Amino acid sequence: MDYSHAHVWHSHSEAETVRLGEQFGRHYVKRGTVVSVRGELGAGKTHFIKGIARALGIDERALTSPTFALAHEFEVPAAAMHGQTNPERLFHLDCYRFERPKELLELGIEDYLYPQQAATIIEWPERIEAYLPATAVDVEIRPTSETSRELLIRESEKA
Repeated sequence: MDYSHAHVWHSHSEAETVRLGEQFGRHYVKRGTVVSVRGELGAGKTHFIKGIARALGIDERALTSPTFALAHEFEVPAAAMHGQTNPERLFHLDCYRFERPKELLELGIEDYLYPQQAATIIEWPERIEAYLPATAVDVEIRPTSETSRELLIRESEKA
């Protein structure tokens, strides 16, 4: 994917990673947004995504990684919908256990990759790289110490 804009954020704790996710959610997540979140196991992907959920008014305690399901869907509370830009729903996908991208296509992933009134967050997007929309915003979380993380946020010109 060709990215034209990149930002680097730094986190020094799990709580800060959640706050950065919340900041990201307010700034980047709108209707039709697809966010790919990359990072090794334990990098902090779920904490970051909990922050995004918080920004949308979704109870972050309800958000867990959907490792044994293709996706979890969350309704965005009406109070959190500011105007026409906030999504009505948040889709959270985890592609970790899928070996072949075709498996996901057979399960109807297209609706999640091109949401209309919703936004989609994808963990382990490497598994479906060829199918990610060109407008997807990419977040890579890299551990720099036991508690610190570097978050590389890349967006295409089309995002």
